Amino acid sequence: MPLSIRTRAALMALAASTALPAPATAEACGVDRTAVEQRIAALEQSYSLVLSDISCDLPRLPAHLLMCDAAEAADDTLWRMGRLDDLAWVHAVENATGQQVDPSDPPRDGDFIATRDACTDTACLCAVLIDHTNASLGGTSPYPQ
Repeated sequence: MPLSIRTRAALMALAASTALPAPATAEACGVDRTAVEQRIAALEQSYSLVLSDISCDLPRLPAHLLMCDAAEAADDTLWRMGRLDDLAWVHAVENATGQQVDPSDPPRDGDFIATRDACTDTACLCAVLIDHTNASLGGTSPYPQ
């Protein structure tokens, strides 16, 4: 659902008041955007219904503001890295348990979410997303290990 002009203005004022840096780019995160998209495409064949735990309706945490800003940016790499991580986690849970999960309400990694949500800049988000995705996908992750 699109944000109202008033809500968007309030979010922009909040972001400006907290001096958040601009959303990350593929270069800033040191990732191969094409490889990320290829891995997302492969995982979406099984997990397309898995959604992000981040709601961009009214993000309040700096990490959520950065992720939501990236979702609408010309270079949405940071958001796409989050998408890959969501899919990778569900894939890892199913592989570890041998049980299918409900894609509309998958289990979440609370420790990862707490670490991610504590980030206040793109460098932190990049590092946390890369580490968690690598742990979930092992050798099939598009990120260096």
